[in-house]
Amino acid sequence: MDAATFTQTKILCGISVQKKMDEMHPYHPLYKSEANYHKNRDEAEMDMLRRTMGLGFPLKLQMERKLAGKVGHLPCITTSSHASLDALQGIDTTISYDDIFGQAEFMEAIPDLPFNAVNNMKN
Repeated sequence: MDAATFTQTKILCGISVQKKMDEMHPYHPLYKSEANYHKNRDEAEMDMLRRTMGLGFPLKLQMERKLAGKVGHLPCITTSSHASLDALQGIDTTISYDDIFGQAEFMEAIPDLPFNAVNNMKN
């Protein structure tokens, strides 16, 4: 077996091994864990609170989070803000992708609203 044939066989075996690995494990092992990160973190927090504070405090916190998530916003405001829910979840001090790029002013099509200054100036 010469060097070229050996190298070609080695490359083909490597490709077939990679293909088998992709079929057996189509995603990274941490994918499931990271996809459910917030849910897992909340469950761990509730479990810790249940062990230290008793059953009443986690139930009260869950009820407050559920009620804070249902709070609406004024019709004149285009984006809804769940500031109280963010504070209860502890994510009010973090800046995420949705905080910057999920705003209406960064969208391609600005809705035609009476208080929209850009569209009012064009008319």
